[in-house]
Amino acid sequence: MTPKLTSKLQCKSISRWLGPARMLAATACAVLLFSALAPFAIAQTPTLIVVRALPAKLKKGETAQALPPLTKTDVGEIKLGGKTVEMTDFQPVLKGPHVLQLMVILDSEEMLGAAGQFDEIKKFFADMPPNVEIGVGWLLQGNVKVVQPFTTDRDLAGKALIAKAREEAANPKNDNGNPYQCLRNLAAHWPDGDPGKLRAVLMFTDGITRGNGQAQANDQLNPDVAGASQLLERAGIVPYPFFWMDPIVADPNRAPGGQLEGQTNFSQLVADTGGAALYEGIFAPGSLTPLLNRLYSTLESEAILTVNAPAAPGKQLRLDLKANRDDIKIFGPDQVTVGNVLPKK
Repeated sequence: MTPKLTSKLQCKSISRWLGPARMLAATACAVLLFSALAPFAIAQTPTLIVVRALPAKLKKGETAQALPPLTKTDVGEIKLGGKTVEMTDFQPVLKGPHVLQLMVILDSEEMLGAAGQFDEIKKFFADMPPNVEIGVGWLLQGNVKVVQPFTTDRDLAGKALIAKAREEAANPKNDNGNPYQCLRNLAAHWPDGDPGKLRAVLMFTDGITRGNGQAQANDQLNPDVAGASQLLERAGIVPYPFFWMDPIVADPNRAPGGQLEGQTNFSQLVADTGGAALYEGIFAPGSLTPLLNRLYSTLESEAILTVNAPAAPGKQLRLDLKANRDDIKIFGPDQVTVGNVLPKK
């Protein structure tokens, strides 16, 4: 038997159009509601930023002795991509909970270590706290040849430091191929992609770009250095270039370059990346220890800000920092990669 419909369940012809219309209206409302809430639904990505305090009157690119370590109350407003972000954690770089990966790279054209300087570097390694992993490599033919992957074994890292003889340094096969091209290669092939670890590079070189076919005036920025800076920023690698030029040129046919050119390149390299240039005067230091001590003091003064970045991992955002004190400014990279993820190779 076919059941009869009651009057309450009877549908007029117009209701055939009202049903879909109401469904469309509900869908439209849902879309509008989602659009209104979308800004609030963007993922907040935890991101690590390494910063330190500098004198307030210091000009961009100038060097300065490290100031006492930052405190959490020293940090004022933090902006990423023009938006104020929340700081969720504040930790020291050294002796803190985050691992710092320090890649130490040596210039294949230099004879650093021939006069016992590696003993000073080994002591620097031994003084590093347990949260520091050390790797060792060489600037070679435009690449970084890693000879010791990251390790907490200080003796193992020290054994990878092998001085070049004069004949090796003069051999065209050991040409560095441009220190800044090497840094670009390192940024593209960092050995460990863990976003929870900090990244830094200590580079021993004279910083001179030889044989690149580009004349560089004193008032112009070096495009090789600019390209390296951009890629280091994107990879979250803080550079600490250490000026070393052999007192005797290994190959008399190789252009010696000028100390000021190398140090100018260093200043350009660290200006945007949050790094620090290590040199004293225009000659190679008689002892590496004073500058290595300066580097330790710099690392000791640095802090790690953890912020909730308003973007998905991998996006690069401009960083703006304000201090709560008039006598300092907070120095860090110009750009930050959200989530500290390495660029895809």
